[in-house]
Amino acid sequence: MLKNFQFLIVAMTGIFMCSQAWAESVYSTLDLNETCKLQEVTSDRAEGSAVWMCQGYNGIPVYVAEGDLRFFVSFGDMARDEPAATQGLSPWNRLGTTIEWVLEGGEPVATILRWHTDIPADVAGAEKADADGFYRGQVLVITQLGQGKTCHIGYVDARAAKDANKLARDAAGLLAGIWDCTSQPKLLGGGGLSLGLTE
Repeated sequence: MLKNFQFLIVAMTGIFMCSQAWAESVYSTLDLNETCKLQEVTSDRAEGSAVWMCQGYNGIPVYVAEGDLRFFVSFGDMARDEPAATQGLSPWNRLGTTIEWVLEGGEPVATILRWHTDIPADVAGAEKADADGFYRGQVLVITQLGQGKTCHIGYVDARAAKDANKLARDAAGLLAGIWDCTSQPKLLGGGGLSLGLTE
């Protein structure tokens, strides 16, 4: 049993090292005011919702929706119908302005996008909140790409995890393409307060 376990660890390490060999990244800008087109908006923008269509790396469509101060982001020609279009974060949030596209053999297999979250002091603890009464979290959202399987792989609490960007990139390189979208995205690297999670 021990030998089998050791073999599994070696095999997993080999897979991880291979993923490191081919994984590379390119970047695109996400600016809802400048690089995206507003597609839909309710009459009451303050409490309503909106949808934007943007262009990402190599012209890949990027779908962005917002409602109740929470965002949803999906990718691809069928972005609105992908699982990612309904996946978001529980706390109030807003999006970063840079999308990292993780490539395999020159083809994008995943994205990494920083989401900024607002956690109320009664959840985060008053000592961690700012003058406005919120803990300002940062979450790296890793999204697998592929028709019918564009979905969240995992989350990295960027304020808690060491080397958060590398952790997210490594996870994308290792899991993109094999992730089961019926599985719950994983919290990677510990922490979790940026997602509204407490001990």
